[in-house]
Amino acid sequence: MLARDIMTTPVTTIDEGHNVREAIEIVNASKVGAVPVVDGEGRLTGIVTEGDLLRRVASSWARRAVPHTRDREDALADYVKARSWRVKDVMSTPVVSTTRTATASQLAELLQAHDIKHLPVVENGRLAGMISRRDLMRALLDVPRQCTASGDEAIGTAVRCRLESELEIAAPMVRATVLNGIVTLKGEVETELERAAARVAAESVRGVGGVANKITPGLRMMSSLKR
Repeated sequence: MLARDIMTTPVTTIDEGHNVREAIEIVNASKVGAVPVVDGEGRLTGIVTEGDLLRRVASSWARRAVPHTRDREDALADYVKARSWRVKDVMSTPVVSTTRTATASQLAELLQAHDIKHLPVVENGRLAGMISRRDLMRALLDVPRQCTASGDEAIGTAVRCRLESELEIAAPMVRATVLNGIVTLKGEVETELERAAARVAAESVRGVGGVANKITPGLRMMSSLKR
């Protein structure tokens, strides 16, 4: 799944010389929750988000003089951002953006790493679409889990492959058997968390109707300590 499959398009934009009230109207009218700011040639220069607008509202209730202190420059910057009615003064910049061919995992990493909720999609320097956290979550829910062949034997093979490839847990450490779609895991691992991870890996295989987790944590570690 790529960004081009998820992004919202077309996206309503605003010029940096416009009034903040227009940005508020666009955010309220759209489902995106943010409005990209572009210049006269359509190049992305900033973004006005719901967070920017909410901080503006919050600061309007505390009109205190900007003191002549060591932090005056930062305080003055906050003052301009909170009081100005020009989009250029209020928008967040530089903008974290992505490309049309970015994968879902890359999009999630960007959103999480920068603690943001919206990602403009840029192509040849110009805005192509927008992706929000909500768009990404919705898309991930709509995607079917990885396909496997039907039948207990095929499901068992898929579970064992996933345990080994994703967690490096293989027989005889843990054995996986399947009966009528129900997976039974038996064996020993070192920690409770490893036991839980094995259950999650088995549950994520398509066709699994349930998991009986009979793995015992800690025994391998205890036996090695006794030696």
